[in-house]
Amino acid sequence: MNRTLADRVLALAGVVQAAALVNDVATGRGTDESSLHATLGSILKTDAADVPEVFGGVPGLGCGLQRLAGLLGDRHNPTDVVVLRYTLSLLQLQGKVMRRRALKQVLEDGIKRARDQFRHFGPTHANVLANLADTYLHSAGTIQPRIMVTGDALHLQNQRIINMVRSLLLGGLRAAVLWRQCGGSRWMLLFMRASLHKETQRLLRESGGYA
Repeated sequence: MNRTLADRVLALAGVVQAAALVNDVATGRGTDESSLHATLGSILKTDAADVPEVFGGVPGLGCGLQRLAGLLGDRHNPTDVVVLRYTLSLLQLQGKVMRRRALKQVLEDGIKRARDQFRHFGPTHANVLANLADTYLHSAGTIQPRIMVTGDALHLQNQRIINMVRSLLLGGLRAAVLWRQCGGSRWMLLFMRASLHKETQRLLRESGGYA
């Protein structure tokens, strides 16, 4: 199936959105509920008809598109360094996970359980987050070096916060796999930055955000 530049940008924005949410949760900042639901919900949408549907439509990635535009452009946010580190780590991690059949099976089994829970409880219920976190821990979390999440030390001792962070990392991994499936690559980030930035701005306007 042919994938467009828009598909690649949306997938990449999904990774960035997850990374930004991880940072927000870990540091105790407020999180945008629609972005949170879009990222967590994307984990379960493994048979979506197209890329926008994975995130509940382009507006579901408004936060990710805004942060991606900042990363690709000249207007930088003070937290961009941390968000970029998480983003690049997730892009690298997906390749390592998807090359290991046993880890892929852990992901498939965990996502199937979460899909059943999701229907009963919703995306942010403690049972759903605990299962998603466990799925991440026993798949991507087994690969060294692990993604080191920084934030408020006391805040990160709360089990619900830990589960939320790991669940969002799983959402970022989902988007990173989608980026690769859409033809995204490391060289594209290096040599197509201007094109990616322009398309990000166009999609931002389409989502009702601003460029």
